[in-house]
Formats: sequence, structure tokens, C-alpha cells
Amino acid sequence: MGLSEKDIAMIIGSCRDLPPARRPYVQTDYILNLFLAVLDYRSTAEGVRKALSNYRQRWWDQIRTHEDLRRFLAKYPDTPEGNLRAGSDLWGFRAARRVAELRGLIKFFEARGVVTQELLTHWARTSQYRDFMGRVKGLSLNVYEGMLTRLGYGPIHPGPHLASFIARALARSVSDTELLEAVERASGKIGIRARELDRRIYEHELPRLKSGSPPAPGRSPAAPGRSPEPAMPKSKTLGGRPMLLGPAAR
Repeated sequence: MGLSEKDIAMIIGSCRDLPPARRPYVQTDYILNLFLAVLDYRSTAEGVRKALSNYRQRWWDQIRTHEDLRRFLAKYPDTPEGNLRAGSDLWGFRAARRVAELRGLIKFFEARGVVTQELLTHWARTSQYRDFMGRVKGLSLNVYEGMLTRLGYGPIHPGPHLASFIARALARSVSDTELLEAVERASGKIGIRARELDRRIYEHELPRLKSGSPPAPGRSPAAPGRSPEPAMPKSKTLGGRPMLLGPAAR
């Protein structure tokens, strides 16, 4: 059935006083975006942090561009043993499969002329999964969504934060499809990205979710202390949140 214009107006009324999101979630470093694409899935947060720390300490000044990274990898044969040595030098652990995936990702982007952060951001804004699916061996939908999320264009999911906020705004619960519709339409009328509005709502609702306040009508309560970040594809890294580490963390 969908939401009416009156519904959207009521939601906008509840959103207008929400402050801008406090926590930045856009990764602006090209090399880190490539690394996180192949490191930040089926990994522990500590493992990813150690890998990036090794890169920062040993290679930050030498590997800052797409061409720098290509030259570094060219020193190692594209074989299991060569990739083991490349991973050990670059990230501090023997990661043959992830280095092979990194090589594949570099080739994928090179073929599309995506060799800078600006071009990577444009790709994220305009790409569709069918254009990525099966093009880089080992990299799945979760990896694709993780890349888009780190670039500010990932999908929005109907989490508990949206359910409770929209239900209060409308004095009734709505379907998951209508939750997504509400964010897309309201953000457009307000003049901000849907992801920014999603994040504002999340930060507004977080104290309520953490305190275990009653859920919106017709919704199951979230597990205590587990209010997932909005719109983040599930992985084991950081409880399902893609890591967003930038130069400031050096």
C-alpha cells in the first residue's frame, strides 16, 4: 500500500530537529578502501587492525596510489608462495588468498579506469552488484556492500532504530518495506542522503535501544546491548560493521 504524503510529512516533522550524524562512516583513503575490501570479511577486528597497523608503520609513505600498489605487488610472483610473502610484508601475516583477491580487485578497477579515490566514489555511486558479481574471485555481495558502505553508498536495512522511530512518528508500526520507503522519501524532501538520515535516526535511537525500552508495536525487542549499526552488511569484523580506519589513526 505504501506511505501517504501525510505520513511522510509526519516523519519529516520528527526528523527536522535531528542533529547531523556525529560519527563519520565514509572512508576517504583509496588504498585503505582496497585493503579493507579484502581484509574486512570473515576476519577479527584485531586481525584487521594489526594488518593495517603493519601497513602504516612500514609502507604508508611508499604505497599511497594505485600505481604504487601495483609496483609493490609486481615484486612478488602471482603464485601461492609469492602471495604469502606479499601478505607477510604488506600486512604482517601470511595471507595468500587475500593478496590474490587484492590483485583481482586491482585488475577489476583498472579495467574500469577506477584508480583514484574520486573515481572510486563515483563508481560506488553508480555501480550495481550485477556489474561486480563474479568478476573478482572470492569477493561476494557482502564485500561489495561493504565497499559501498565505506564510501557512503551502502544499502539501508530496516533495523530496530528505524522501526521504533517511525512507529512513534506515525503512532503505528509499518512494514520493513515501508521503513525503507520512509527514509528514502523523507531524506529526499529534507535534502540529505538517505544514509545520513538513517545514521541520524540511529544515533537518536541508540540510548533507547541500549536501555531496553519497549519496541515499537508489533516488533520483537532487540537483544539487550545489541543494537546493530544501520545499513552495515554482516561480517565477523567489528560485530558486522565494516571498519572505517583513516589516516588519522596512524
